[in-house]
Amino acid sequence: MDRVDKIVKKIKDRADIAIVLGSGFGDALPKLSNVHEVTYNSLGIKYNYVEGHSRKFLFGDFDNKRILVFNRLHYYESGNLDNIRLLYKIISKLGVKLILMSTASGAVNKSFKPTDIVLIHDHINLTGQNPLIAEKPIRFIDLKDVYDKEILDIAKKISVEYNLELKEGVHAQLTGPTYETPAEIKMLRTIGVDTVSMSPVLDVLQAYSLNMKVFLVAGVTNKAADIGEEPITHEEVLKNGKLMSAKLKTLFEEMLKRINF
Repeated sequence: MDRVDKIVKKIKDRADIAIVLGSGFGDALPKLSNVHEVTYNSLGIKYNYVEGHSRKFLFGDFDNKRILVFNRLHYYESGNLDNIRLLYKIISKLGVKLILMSTASGAVNKSFKPTDIVLIHDHINLTGQNPLIAEKPIRFIDLKDVYDKEILDIAKKISVEYNLELKEGVHAQLTGPTYETPAEIKMLRTIGVDTVSMSPVLDVLQAYSLNMKVFLVAGVTNKAADIGEEPITHEEVLKNGKLMSAKLKTLFEEMLKRINF
């Protein structure tokens, strides 16, 4: 029995859909029943603490579906991809078929402002990393449909019905932990990026490679370095994340009600 199987056996639960909450988005969690928590520490998953990120698996029921809520482990915490690979292999073994991801992001598109929520339909990976490198056997995966179009259509309908005013765009991931320079933001804008953060493209690649459907929203928590007058801080990110949580909660709850497998 390998490490993933041992951890799955220890968790003693399963899930249909997973939700990943970005920095400050804790209040976006749908109301779950029959809740079961398992900390990463109890499973031997090591990590560095980042404020705004709980480190546990939270299981619960919503609309006759078993839901798993968790926070990602960032590449900048360890400098390697082992924990990202491990998390999504565990989640796949738990039965998850779809992941609803959110990420706190900076606005690259000048028309976006803090507290805007952006549906992501494509991404640009600028980390110089890929969790599938050195995988055995090597797989060459087509990413044309990495963000599931049917799930995106459901989100768009919910946006109209509830007047959520969701935007659409392309997301880029850089490694962090430093925020982007004004020159980097200008470069990102030139190549068609709308939002940027220190996640979750690497997570998306790993999840999609394990045959899970992926949905991603970027919550704009700060203006980009060449737009905002004040320095970007993690405190600003957390504050604006909380302001978006009500909209995100409505979006996630309605999506969970309408998605069936």
